Amino acid sequence: MIRPPPDHPTLLAARDAFKRGDMRAVLTQARLATRTMPVSSEAWWLLGTAANAESDVVTAAHAFEQAALHAQPGSPAKSQMFVLRGPPLMGDGRMAEAVETTRSGVRLGLGDPASLVKASYTLTNAGLPQEALPLAQKAAELNPRHAEAWYSLGSVQRTLGDIEAAETAFKTSITLTKSPISAYFNLAYLKRWTPDNNHIAELEALSCQSSLEACRVAYALFKEYNDTGQFDAALDCLQLGASLARKLETWTSEEEAAMVCAWKEHLPAQRFTTRDDRPRSGPKRIFIIGLPRSGTTLIERVLAAHSQVQAIGELKAFGVATRKLCDLATPARLDPEVIAAAVKLDPRDIAELYTRETAYLHDGSSAYVIDKLPNNHEYAGLIRLAFPDALIIGLDRNPMDALFGSYKLLFTGAYGWSYTLDDLADHYGHFRDLMTYWKQVLGDGLIDVSLEAVIQDPETEIRRLLDACGLPFEEACLRPHEAKGAVSTASAVQVRKPINAEGVGAWKRYANHLEPLRQRLGAMGYLPLNKESS
Repeated sequence: MIRPPPDHPTLLAARDAFKRGDMRAVLTQARLATRTMPVSSEAWWLLGTAANAESDVVTAAHAFEQAALHAQPGSPAKSQMFVLRGPPLMGDGRMAEAVETTRSGVRLGLGDPASLVKASYTLTNAGLPQEALPLAQKAAELNPRHAEAWYSLGSVQRTLGDIEAAETAFKTSITLTKSPISAYFNLAYLKRWTPDNNHIAELEALSCQSSLEACRVAYALFKEYNDTGQFDAALDCLQLGASLARKLETWTSEEEAAMVCAWKEHLPAQRFTTRDDRPRSGPKRIFIIGLPRSGTTLIERVLAAHSQVQAIGELKAFGVATRKLCDLATPARLDPEVIAAAVKLDPRDIAELYTRETAYLHDGSSAYVIDKLPNNHEYAGLIRLAFPDALIIGLDRNPMDALFGSYKLLFTGAYGWSYTLDDLADHYGHFRDLMTYWKQVLGDGLIDVSLEAVIQDPETEIRRLLDACGLPFEEACLRPHEAKGAVSTASAVQVRKPINAEGVGAWKRYANHLEPLRQRLGAMGYLPLNKESS
């Protein structure tokens, strides 16, 4: 009988550090352990877990891959390691690979709620909530007292539009956890609450352990106070939440201005005077861009109702593909160095990598697919070069409504300009500057859509949009609320209703507080200076 070698001291040290919760020590010792015991699944698991905790997603993804490779065949650990690899792959922008490894784990069989929840999380965030739903359901069935299972189930059901079921799931999660803040936050944004049916008292009684938790509670209270007509209290909570959120963000107006200047410098008009007719693989692309809360989700649903069109979500794939091909050790954000390198790439290489990374989302039957990431406006010119036949649709909305729509939401880790009135104005100026430039160089290749015009005369504007896209008119496009498919954005509940004017002028409830923003936009030339004309 061959005996396995005794555990190496580095593995014992890694285990001990893990028990203490000292992840940096785990990282150091587990690295050593994987060198001395390269076939130890446990050593690789410890390395992956510690790297994940330290936000080193590249190391974590590799470590969990090795842990799966060396895990005993047929053991629960093998499937679990595949699933653990999913989130760090997503963090590294390797979404297709994250889906593949998660599916591998599911095929091998998952029998514990924690792994089922992890798999559900990855598939939901990869735009596959229908695949995620049975996994979250199974997790809750296996352990009805597993709070995270119910939270995961609620998140999937919300994305799929099953609001009543999602409410039940979030409330169940709240009763089972010592940390209910995330569930309360999602519950607040699930539907419109009333004076007789809300969670204000429960939210006010919560204790927060971090600035992020305090942000979530403040924004949830804003939402429910606003729903119930208590606007003074709502504003107090919004200001508190925004001030806390801004401290967590690194966005600066100067960096965004530099990004806009870099595009103008490195992608001049003459780059668009000739067309690259080399074929691209995959379906015809539709990119919907604009400010968040400007109607991008509504237009996505309008087009997704068409028989020839499939919506595949808000994808970061174009930016990720561009940065990967640039191969620069720069931050994830788009900066002048990335732009200078990106414009030297072969645009078709970007297109092909983008297509490979998103192929898992395409059902194969639709001639057109929609990528609706609002801030792809930063890449519009490069998108045109990568996909010469792509349809690029730019949304326009009254800036006060659009900016207030962003200001009143907590975008964790995104849209860092949305938490102060000055930042909102600065960003809008940069946004309009860049969009004006893209319009100059793309001309009719950028299709303009006004949200207010669509609301006022849906049929006329939808017919115009379909014609601009080369699509025949279909009655279903007038009923976007009936379109099938998931919605994972902040508009997930709102777009389940028929086209309406509910959000028009919503900022006026807080007009006094927002007056400095209105004044700045007026001085910048984007609004009439006359208050009554805004």
